[in-house]
Amino acid sequence: LSSAKRRRRQKTEERRQKTEERRERGVVAGAGVMIELSDFSDSLLCEVLGRFDAPELCALACTCKRFHAFSSTLGEDYWRGLVEKRRYLSPHVTPKGKEAWKTVYKESFVKAKLRRQRAHQRKVIVIQMEIQDVNREIKTLKDEANDLINQERAETNLYEEIDRGRSAEVALKTWSPVSVSVWHKKVVEQTPVDVETRLEDLKAKLKVTKLLLRNVLQRIETKKRKLSDLEDSLQSVNLKKKI
Repeated sequence: LSSAKRRRRQKTEERRQKTEERRERGVVAGAGVMIELSDFSDSLLCEVLGRFDAPELCALACTCKRFHAFSSTLGEDYWRGLVEKRRYLSPHVTPKGKEAWKTVYKESFVKAKLRRQRAHQRKVIVIQMEIQDVNREIKTLKDEANDLINQERAETNLYEEIDRGRSAEVALKTWSPVSVSVWHKKVVEQTPVDVETRLEDLKAKLKVTKLLLRNVLQRIETKKRKLSDLEDSLQSVNLKKKI
């Protein structure tokens, strides 16, 4: 026997002895502890590796020389099974050439990966555009809310000013001190003639302004919730890509 064959046989014998020792100690499946993959026999290991997908097989092959050697021994039947499983080729189509099925799988896998990446990029772009639109809408609603707040403040000040004029007119008729009468005259002269109608009109305007402001604030909260959902969706999509 050559030295390489002797070493392989020696390693096989060492693995067999380790497996027997574990069985004697009760370290077997069913006793609460899993058997290591390296404890499998060559035939069983080939059967197990034949059920791996290509990325998993490549990752396993990088761990040690034994797994790499077994991964390299998997023939065209393995790659043909993967191609048929993934449906990379139409039925009844048989590629020609050495390692044809492996080549077909490799090229098809790369194309499928690129399609997934493009689909992910499109999805991310759509979500980002929606986020920009929602941010723009929130900014517009905030500007509208500020305008309504200023309008409400102005109408409230005007209402209070007219109400003071009405109170001054009543005081002018009842109070006698000259100093008070002169001041109230000035206030009354600066107040519109039809005070009651003006006050009722301002009350109605204030009510409408407050309703509009409440509606705008509710819409802002709705947009903020939508923005939060979109940001969560974007984070979820990016997380799935990493996984």
